[in-house]
Amino acid sequence: MGKSKKSIREIDAFQITDQQSSPSTMEIDSDLFGAIGLVDINRQTAAPIGIFDITPDPRQPRRIVPSTLRHIWKGNPQDTERLFSVWLDAIEGERGSRFDLSLYLSADTDIKYPEKVGPFEDAFLKLIELAVSIYKEGLTNPVTVAPAGLKYQLETGERRWLAYHLLFLHTKDSKFAKIAARTVDGVNLWRQAAENNARANLNAIGKARQLAVLLMDLLKREEEIEFTPIHQFEREQHFYLQVSDGERYRAPRNTSQRLLMAMGLKHPKQLREYRRLLELPEVVWHIADDLNWTEYSLRTMREGAPTPEELTQHALIRAKDEGYSVPTGAVSVLGKPEGGTPKTAKKTQEAVFGSKQHYSQVVKLIRKAGHGKKEVNHKALQMITEMRQWLEEQEQIIGRYES
Repeated sequence: MGKSKKSIREIDAFQITDQQSSPSTMEIDSDLFGAIGLVDINRQTAAPIGIFDITPDPRQPRRIVPSTLRHIWKGNPQDTERLFSVWLDAIEGERGSRFDLSLYLSADTDIKYPEKVGPFEDAFLKLIELAVSIYKEGLTNPVTVAPAGLKYQLETGERRWLAYHLLFLHTKDSKFAKIAARTVDGVNLWRQAAENNARANLNAIGKARQLAVLLMDLLKREEEIEFTPIHQFEREQHFYLQVSDGERYRAPRNTSQRLLMAMGLKHPKQLREYRRLLELPEVVWHIADDLNWTEYSLRTMREGAPTPEELTQHALIRAKDEGYSVPTGAVSVLGKPEGGTPKTAKKTQEAVFGSKQHYSQVVKLIRKAGHGKKEVNHKALQMITEMRQWLEEQEQIIGRYES
């Protein structure tokens, strides 16, 4: 509080150059939370909405599903059963033993969670905890959704929504086929940020995403700058990368404090540090998100690894030490070519499993196979095996629909 306004401007992460006085804390609070309150007034009372009629917001900074699994799922509500199946496979591969989901979801049994679990299991146990709580006590806080054509898009409550999917698949009880939801006119990124800060705090990558979407929103409303929507990017990080250039995309005048409040940060320098995370190598981005690495640890790692290749290598080694692995059949952004040198982000862009592009890759490999092509033959057989497993899973899922 002892710094002058001039000195604060000098350390502003977004290099605000206007000479107007900064808004007061009360004005910022009114601007941010007052507008949210006005929207809340117009909310409908909670009403049950089918869980299969709701899709998650792909821009949501908080990620419930680990990144390698999210690449398979793509947020499709009709494909949650396969998501959970692959997630459980990843857990069992991680722990080297069977994971008894039914035991954990039993409402009559109090399970003592293991003291040490891997990252895939840890993320799933948090979802299970919520599902059990909802099963026993009901849903205490409805989700919020916005109309999206004939369906809805989640604004807040992705973990609660996924917990309902888990309960519905486990119990087959129709009461979990719908979730209490309040409908709003449209997804409000600032209300979403307030929800994220009110609950378990975002990790470093989540905060970087949060900063990016809020900055895009400010630049669009204040300076009419348009950004390419996330669905047009093959890789989700590339969407947030649009505002990684601090010189080109400075925050509009008098918005630095508003960003700090919405992000739950205290110093403008922190905004610059989180913006730097947007430029992490893609492999590091996903690992850091799944393992909840802090901004400080990532900054320290970058200082000791000056090139993207070195940083990626250090991240892969550290992730392995922490028990991180990629599940079989998952679309991997963590692959390494022969020799152990990490691939660049450009070379690791594999097609979504089960997509037309993925099918095309399988066909091309099969056509390349032949006498004396040991490496190609091995890769083709591996992809055929994975495709066969995936088709069998889809056959079982569709068979349940018909039974």
